Amino acid sequence: MLEDCAEISFSHKQDKYHVIETIDPALIEKWQKEQNENREKLKLYDTEPWQINKKVAFNLDQNASIQNELLRYVGGLDISFVKDKDTACVGLFVFDIVNDFECVYKDLQIVTMDQPYVPGYLAYREAPYLLERLERLKQLKPKYYPQCIFIDGNGILHGNKFGLACHVGYFSDTPTIGVSKKLYQVYGLEKNQEHKEKINNELKKAGDYFELRSKIEGDNTLLGLCYRSTDLSTNPIYVSLGNKISWETCLWILKICIKNTRIPEPIRQADLNTRSYLANLDQNKLD
Repeated sequence: MLEDCAEISFSHKQDKYHVIETIDPALIEKWQKEQNENREKLKLYDTEPWQINKKVAFNLDQNASIQNELLRYVGGLDISFVKDKDTACVGLFVFDIVNDFECVYKDLQIVTMDQPYVPGYLAYREAPYLLERLERLKQLKPKYYPQCIFIDGNGILHGNKFGLACHVGYFSDTPTIGVSKKLYQVYGLEKNQEHKEKINNELKKAGDYFELRSKIEGDNTLLGLCYRSTDLSTNPIYVSLGNKISWETCLWILKICIKNTRIPEPIRQADLNTRSYLANLDQNKLD
């Protein structure tokens, strides 16, 4: 049973008939400049006491004064869309890993996107709504603010090395991890026969992974990991850092948050719940 469930709210940012047919090149240039500048400010290393300790809180009565020294609350952020519309459901879910991943906080909101989808700049379309949910949580139930957030999207595995997970992590000042079901083909990375063979040859069991490094000459950046979640799941996930976390800690918390399915539990639950909410919502409310 939920300890707290934030009130579901509705926010329509634009009329449904308002369609942006063209993008101002100056806007794209502005976004790219911002990504390049903010990328240099990312902290791709451990910044929190719980990351250094790599210990999970061991009981439900953990003293608040040492809460951040031990990992307890993890979050999942996701957006599910109504087919062929800019209407979507934004969901933030927080789980208590001490209490068998009980969902202690959830917040669902219906929104209408006020920016078009532009490849490489997804964050400018979706991140404002994700950040609103996090800010709302701070105001309503700050004790449940997640110590790490899983985001359905990429982090530094991105054309400007500043994807959705980086954007949310940077502007919320929170440790974030990006998880994608598909390989973002940037910096020479390709989902080709060689990549498929590497998956078959190197990902034999749960927890196996291989690095995804830039193949651009002079750039050997570690962009992400191709990761096998379970023994039964042969399709990998693609994991990348968002902000305020190291690769070592990313792998540690990933194992904690993967249960019996391919997708880490915080994102899986966020996805299931936002889709379910949209499916059950009266169609009239979406028109």
